[in-house]
Parts: sequence; structure tokens; C-alpha cells
Amino acid sequence: MESMMEELLRQHRDAEAMLVKLAAGVGRVQREGVKGEGVLDDLRDLRREIQGEVLSHFREEEQALFPVLGRHIDSASGPIAMLMEEHAIFRQLELQFEEAVAALEVGHGDGWEEKVCDAGDSIARLLPGHIEKEESVLFPMAQDVLSAEEWDQVRQLWKEAVAAVPPA
Repeated sequence: MESMMEELLRQHRDAEAMLVKLAAGVGRVQREGVKGEGVLDDLRDLRREIQGEVLSHFREEEQALFPVLGRHIDSASGPIAMLMEEHAIFRQLELQFEEAVAALEVGHGDGWEEKVCDAGDSIARLLPGHIEKEESVLFPMAQDVLSAEEWDQVRQLWKEAVAAVPPA
């Protein structure tokens, strides 16, 4: 079984791959509009990928890693608080992306193409820096201060967070 750190890093690589698809999807909307062949399908796929991978990663961090690490560092300020704030911003951007895709799916054109592009661009600006903060600050900190027993607790909480979500 891979370590928690390997799992976290794998999820980051998946998120980075999603960002490449997001940039391509936004580019297609800008060039072809949503009436271009397969453009709307690409946006739907991106919506599912964002909902599945990135939001589940946030949930798992918030319900597993952050509570255990928070015993060692102040979770009301510092890196955990900053990352939680970015998670909230991301959720708002994700909602804007979803709203725009939903509007485009039913044929609304009045500004929704621009809104889907703006939300996608904002996600693409936020996520790389967020990943960098986790990998350069939070994860090394967790590796330094968490004991093997605490990593086991993180793993158990992680499993519980995953199990609490009904299958799609």
C-alpha cells in the first residue's frame, strides 16, 4: 500500500494533468465556442474530473491530514488556515465553472462562454501555487512532526472520509 505522502503527491500529479485538460478546454471554448464539435462534452468531462479528483483531495486533506497535523501546528493561522482558505476559494470557482457549464448545456449563450473561461482560468491560476505550498511547506512539515502512529491515524481518517462519500 502506498504511503499517505505518495497518495497525496499522486493526487497532485492528477490535478496537474487536469489543469492541462482545463487549459485545452478553455482554449477550445475561446476558439470554437461551445457549438464546436465535442466542446460541451469536454466541459462536462472536466466538470466531473474537478468534482471527483480535486474536491475529493481537499475533503480527504481536511478530514484526515489537517486534524492530525493541527495537533502540532496552529490550524487557526499558518499553513493549514491559508490552505483551507484556498480550498474555499477553489470551491467557489468550481461552482462558477459548474454553473456556466450547466447554463451552456441548456443553450444559454449570454455571457456563459466567457464565464466558463473565466472560472477555468481562475482555477488554473490558483491550483499550481496551492500545490506548491502544500509540497514545499505543509507536506515537509507533516513529515517532520507526525509520528508513524499519527500517519496511521491520518490513513484511518482518510479511509473514513473516502467511505463516507457515496459512489457516483
